[in-house]
Amino acid sequence: MPTRTKRSGLLALLAVAGLLAGASQAAASQPESAAPAAAHQAASLVYLNTVVDQWSHWTPDWHNESHAGTLYAGRSYFYCYTYGVTYTGNGHTSSVWLRTDDDTGNRNVWVSDVNLDPYGFTYDVNLLPHC
Repeated sequence: MPTRTKRSGLLALLAVAGLLAGASQAAASQPESAAPAAAHQAASLVYLNTVVDQWSHWTPDWHNESHAGTLYAGRSYFYCYTYGVTYTGNGHTSSVWLRTDDDTGNRNVWVSDVNLDPYGFTYDVNLLPHC
C-alpha cells in the first residue's frame, strides 16, 4: 500500500508540474498573439458623416497657421481622437479632434468633431481609439 500511495503522489505531482508548465507557456506566448490583434484594432477605420465642409489642420486646433486643407461634407473615415483646443461651430462646442486624411491630399490631419452629424458627435469618442 505505501508503494501505491507514493506512486499516486508522484503521478499527481507530475500532473501538477505539467499543468504549471503548460500555463507558463501559454502566458509567455499570450503577448505575442495579443499584439497583432491590438495592432489590427488600432488600424481599423471608423466612418462618420460630416455635415459641412471644413478646414483640416496639422495640429488639433483651429488656428490659421495650422491649416492644412479641406475635408468635404459627407462620409469620411477617421483613425482616432485626441483633445486639443476648444472649438465652437455647427451648434456645438468641443475640444475633441479627429485624425483623418482630408479630401485635398493631406494625410494624418485633424478636424474638430463639432461638424459631425448628431450620431457621430455623440458617439465618436466611444467608437474611435484615443490617439
